[in-house]
Amino acid sequence: MATNPIGDIQTTIHDEENNLLFQKNVSIPIPDSKYLVRCNIYRPLSSFATARPALPVIMTYGPYGKDIEYSKFHPQSFSEVEPEQRSKYSAWETPDPVFWTSHGYAVVRCDERGFGQSPGFLDSMSKDTAAAFCHAIEWAAQQPWSNGRVGLLGVSYFAGTQWRTAAAQPRGLSCIIPWEGMSDY
Repeated sequence: MATNPIGDIQTTIHDEENNLLFQKNVSIPIPDSKYLVRCNIYRPLSSFATARPALPVIMTYGPYGKDIEYSKFHPQSFSEVEPEQRSKYSAWETPDPVFWTSHGYAVVRCDERGFGQSPGFLDSMSKDTAAAFCHAIEWAAQQPWSNGRVGLLGVSYFAGTQWRTAAAQPRGLSCIIPWEGMSDY
């Protein structure tokens, strides 16, 4: 039986207005799996114009859709976020790429395996989910634009994923900042 290959759907946007490079649907291979994880990567445009050193990474991994705009997902909540910490790239309960890239960070936002643009079966809060996130962290730490230090930041589900992923001690993970997240599962 033939299977359909997973095609490359990556696009790149140079956003001069927000001074960032936006790489959409970058594929992260997951070892020992036929699946992959897709992420969006945001980096300061200025890091391409100069001999700037590699960037620290802020990363998230979750099932709420990396491409779903916060302003449309929950307009009331979005309107209550401080203007300097929200943008057209904002997503539910995750770090805003415009804010963080303006402070010298790369932001990597992943769709959890089985959701959004990441193929596979959604198995939230599982050992396999944590293992896939660990592989994604190690991948981000090894990229040429990364300084090898990856931090995790997010609210609620995005906080809970940090606890179980950090317990596995993936290479490159430097810190976690879980906010209002569950920890006992």
